[in-house]
Amino acid sequence: MDFNNFKKYIDEKKSLEVTPELKEKTISAAEKYDEIPIEQKKTPYIKFSKIKRFSAIAAGFFVVASVILGIYFFGIPGLTNNSSEHVMNSGTKSRPDYVDSEGDFGNNLVDINEDEATQFAEATQGTQNNSIGKSEKAGNTNINMAKPTQNKGLATPGKTPDRPMPPQEEGFSENPFIKTKDNAISTFSIDVDTASYVNFRSYISQMTLKEFQQSGYTIRIEEAINYFDYDYVKPSGDVPVAVTTSVGNCSWNKNAKLASITVAGRDLTAAEKRGSNIVFLIDISGSMSSENKLPLLKKSLINAIENLDNNDTVSIVTYASGVKTALAGAKGSEKVKIINTLNSLKASGSTAGADGLNVAYSVAQDYFIKGGNNRIILATDGDFNVGPSSLDEMKKLVTEKRESGIYITVLGFGVNYYSGDGRLETIADNGNGGYYVIDCLEEGEKVLCDQFTSVLFTIAKDVKLQVEFNPESVESYRLIGYENRVLSNEDFENDKVDAGDLGAGQTVTALYEIVLKNPGAQNLFKVKIRYKNPGSDVSKLYEHTAQISQMLSDDFYFVSAVAEACLVINDSKYKGTASIAHAYETAYEHGNNPDDSSRLGFIKILKNLK
Repeated sequence: MDFNNFKKYIDEKKSLEVTPELKEKTISAAEKYDEIPIEQKKTPYIKFSKIKRFSAIAAGFFVVASVILGIYFFGIPGLTNNSSEHVMNSGTKSRPDYVDSEGDFGNNLVDINEDEATQFAEATQGTQNNSIGKSEKAGNTNINMAKPTQNKGLATPGKTPDRPMPPQEEGFSENPFIKTKDNAISTFSIDVDTASYVNFRSYISQMTLKEFQQSGYTIRIEEAINYFDYDYVKPSGDVPVAVTTSVGNCSWNKNAKLASITVAGRDLTAAEKRGSNIVFLIDISGSMSSENKLPLLKKSLINAIENLDNNDTVSIVTYASGVKTALAGAKGSEKVKIINTLNSLKASGSTAGADGLNVAYSVAQDYFIKGGNNRIILATDGDFNVGPSSLDEMKKLVTEKRESGIYITVLGFGVNYYSGDGRLETIADNGNGGYYVIDCLEEGEKVLCDQFTSVLFTIAKDVKLQVEFNPESVESYRLIGYENRVLSNEDFENDKVDAGDLGAGQTVTALYEIVLKNPGAQNLFKVKIRYKNPGSDVSKLYEHTAQISQMLSDDFYFVSAVAEACLVINDSKYKGTASIAHAYETAYEHGNNPDDSSRLGFIKILKNLK
């Protein structure tokens, strides 16, 4: 709205200009009035100076009243009509940020501070320029009052001034080859996140590989590898982890071997299922109105509710412009009550994410199950625009809270390379949980139904791997992926250093390219693992002593195909002779299982990738 023109109009029209003719007539009338006998004057107390003052005031009031009535009946050109059109187009799927979380106006409006007033003025100005954000679903117009020009959907190809390099890729560099004589030990934290692969899958469905690369996007290789299920030997006894190692030819580097190291977590026993205290922390801000956000979130969580029983406790905390505890301490068997609460949620308002986290931790503490599984499940698009929202602030908050035994799992809905991805990964990594992106109902079922126990139950926390290469056999080595998980060798025995957490039944695979000193070299490397039991702050050491397998499984070749494809997708300087065609052939030969939809989906992507 251009209020400057309105003010100018008022300033110019607030009084009427008096012509000389009118002035002369007024003076003449006053002179004649003075000639009238006093006793005939009905209003002897009115002087000429007062007449002029009253005339000016009356004229000003008339002009102001006319303008106000004009605005009321006809509106300000360029504002009222456009605003009405926007509201009509928006339907019921989105509401401006100044509507409270209950969808009411008037008395329920929140106080607007100076920053919010500025945002509102910018947003309303943006409506004159038709700065309306489009949702991912065609035909669904979404008004984002706080950030009218922010790209909320999947990005279009190409970098432009208003589309900077994705934040998580700034300064990104791949792990290099390291000569064994310089440093024979490699240390890193495990990673169970899968968000990067799901984001890639969504983006690549809308653009070519060249467009993906030109836009500056990449895929975190370890998250692509660990997205899929593998059939590795599970641990037995008291040790919660088991290690499998294999070495074969590296298809893209004829001078190197490919070493696969997999950590498998044990399945959860019936005795360990002592109940879960779950707090769903749900983002219901205006940015969540798109079909692939709050509506998909509801459907996914409703499916997850089916896994709960009377031993579980469920609470629901929502946040938008404010924070509300929508449900507290319901039993997992009260499914109708929980589902009705979820279905009642509506998207509106700004995003007070930090306040929401604080309340969720407080509610989780109220229903804390000693010796049980206490976890917050944060579901959001990652757009925190009210309160503390920097990575450092979020990291500090969840790091402090995890010490109480309350962990956090993060579910991203509608997350893209520009909004939320880095922040949500930081929250999950430091809150002793995983980070998953859900882009469709099938993915929601995979994460919250098929993998329910692995997502919710941690069997080993702060899991670190240390691989020691034999300098007599290995010339050099390179860790593929895990760039943001690399640790110093000294961190391995430092229990104060945080690392990734392994869920029940989960597997984590890491790949190394290794260059041998001679083709028949033996005793290539040793593997050590440090982990903590969920209720302990002291780590335990596990050493893998089994021989490296030369019998290569379908899983080994499929993992190799995933890594090869990712090297091409990232346009890695280490891709060598890697190609999408060869990755497709390998994945098809070793992963074409009709019962594994995830692998079939990956094979289809490679087949169509151009």
